[in-house]
Amino acid sequence: MKKQTTRYIIIAMSSLMAITSCSKLIDIAPVENNTSDKFYSNEIEVKQATLGIYARLGRNGTNTDFATDYFWLASENRSDLLYIASETSAQNDQLDLRKFLTTPTSGTVSSIFARLYQLIKEANNLLYYTQEDQYTRYRAEARFLRAYAYSELARSFGPVALITKPIENDEAVKLPRTPVADIYAQVIDDLQYAAANLDKVYTGADAGRVGSLAANALLGQVYMTMAGFPLNDNTANAKAETVLAGIITDVKTRFSPVYANLFTLANENKYDLFSIQFASGGLNIGSSLAGYCTSSASSGTPFPEWMYSSYTTQGQDVRVDSLLVQDMKATKDLRFAASIDTGYWNALSTVPTRSFILKNIITKFLEKDNTNTNIKAWNDQPRNFPILRDADVYLLYAEALIADGKAGDAKQYVDAIRTRAGQPVLAAAPTLDDIKHERKYEFIGEGKRYFDLVRWGETSAVNTLSDFAKYYHSKLNGQLPTKKDLLLPIPQNEMKTRSNWDQNFGY
Repeated sequence: MKKQTTRYIIIAMSSLMAITSCSKLIDIAPVENNTSDKFYSNEIEVKQATLGIYARLGRNGTNTDFATDYFWLASENRSDLLYIASETSAQNDQLDLRKFLTTPTSGTVSSIFARLYQLIKEANNLLYYTQEDQYTRYRAEARFLRAYAYSELARSFGPVALITKPIENDEAVKLPRTPVADIYAQVIDDLQYAAANLDKVYTGADAGRVGSLAANALLGQVYMTMAGFPLNDNTANAKAETVLAGIITDVKTRFSPVYANLFTLANENKYDLFSIQFASGGLNIGSSLAGYCTSSASSGTPFPEWMYSSYTTQGQDVRVDSLLVQDMKATKDLRFAASIDTGYWNALSTVPTRSFILKNIITKFLEKDNTNTNIKAWNDQPRNFPILRDADVYLLYAEALIADGKAGDAKQYVDAIRTRAGQPVLAAAPTLDDIKHERKYEFIGEGKRYFDLVRWGETSAVNTLSDFAKYYHSKLNGQLPTKKDLLLPIPQNEMKTRSNWDQNFGY
């Protein structure tokens, strides 16, 4: 299935490169170059443009993909799941994010911001240059992807410029920061359109492209985000409940009975609702995330039983919270083995003097196969990255039900998650604390934890992150997190071009 999707992405990249005026992959020429309006002339071109929007979440002509920059470095890396055991001289952005020393000049933050607006620009181009009654599916996908980009901008940067059609640069820099509530209104409108105009899921050659289940799942997540900090919209829980109730039966058919099966190549696109597609082979469409699971010397792989000898990792020496590891092992949580390794051998079994290196590291997205010749580099891993999957809907729906006073109705969904993890069913109706526990363990390595902490409350988020930093990072030259760290800074290169924007609080 992925081979077909990957082939389409490569075709899209090649075609779009042919019409662009700059060297970046799939970067449709801007309006002032008067070429975009000539491209969307038939279904083949519109389909290629649509796949090009998806491709922005991949490597995007760079060394790292969106999942690595955003969900790993800017979310999981800053949460109470990972700590720095020792520092290396590389990847200073990762250190600054982890130690709450990030500034508006951060290259990672700038990359995240720019990538999301690139995606928005290309979605706007497609929507502007195609008619409302033409190419409905492609337009629905474009609106889904635009909504997704704005939802991430809103929860990570707060108010940003809301752009829904192609505009020239001199006009764009004059736009104000649109209130978050207004951004979410546009997101909701886009997702409702997508949900109404897409099939539930797509399979075969179209596997990996979003359907109406993904649109409604994302809509439910948006409503639950709005229900929490900072908007605290007291109508949003009920809206989330209604939306998620409408898809829960269909999502049950995509619920994997075995947790570990969610992340294997054999099951890709079988249980996900929306995931970033990757493939090995040296075509610049592999994943870089597994390359950040730990640090390594520049001369070879730290784990030769898992990867070929010249495979190096790029990240800092980050490790999983020891207390979490102890608890998962004590309770025999089946999510542990599928997500975390407690160490690795530093040599093959043929070396009699080899040592076992004790490190609790996340290996959920590392394809452990030192004979795999398709993996050409540290950033050429093949596993997809799930943005929305079965457990998102189960746990968000259960959380909405609990908030709306229907905890008894939520129990079956929390129990399903626990049973799959080898845990006993709850003795009573679930509480919000049960939801927090399951989300923390269920989504290890998937970049949801930081955003969950924020939406569950400003004070509790700062306290949780501060306590974790005090426990693990007291000897580092970092700072304790404060209110400012609940958003990322607006990149400095953006602030330089906008005289009517104020920087986010504390930066």
